[in-house]
Amino acid sequence: MLSVLRKYRKAKEQKLLLLLPFTTVTSYLFTLRAIACEMRCLGNEALFYLAAAVSDFFVPPDKMAEHKIQSGDVPESTSGASPGGGGKKLVIDLDPVPKFLKRLVERWAPEAMIVSFKLETDPSLLLKKCNQSLDRYAHHLVIGNILATRKYEVLFVEEGSAQWVHLPASDGNSGGSEEVEIESLIVPEVIKRHEKMLLKRAAIR
Repeated sequence: MLSVLRKYRKAKEQKLLLLLPFTTVTSYLFTLRAIACEMRCLGNEALFYLAAAVSDFFVPPDKMAEHKIQSGDVPESTSGASPGGGGKKLVIDLDPVPKFLKRLVERWAPEAMIVSFKLETDPSLLLKKCNQSLDRYAHHLVIGNILATRKYEVLFVEEGSAQWVHLPASDGNSGGSEEVEIESLIVPEVIKRHEKMLLKRAAIR
């Protein structure tokens, strides 16, 4: 922890780290767009590592209640009594989160490398879902993970290739040391692929 703290302080002192907190999907999307527009001058040297776990559904601000929902305001359920013994049931209507990734790729940061994440609970769906994301948004890399093993292994999926990245057995879920974080393997691999992308684009020019 001391080593991490020293690196954090050094990064802050050298102004290499800017922390921008957010608490809602709306603030996240507006902040991401603003950052992408500011970073556009970096061209293909920019890299977006979209690791924030954004929900697929949310309650839009215009549909949120201004004050506390009173139990007396909840209508009676028409489908019979609820399991709790009362006849009232609160139903929340959620909207899908706007598909911002396509906008990021095509308009906000068209030259940057875009890395997204795909979390699944069913291992049999992971590769399929990662490839679907690549096809739909035409970005560069999807890092897939399974909820139960997300701290120990991830799947790197690019167009035409897929590669698993694992922590060593002694550091994974076999009961060994947990000092090594999976991010210590992910980040260097992403950097390597970004550098490869830059060399490829330089050769084309």
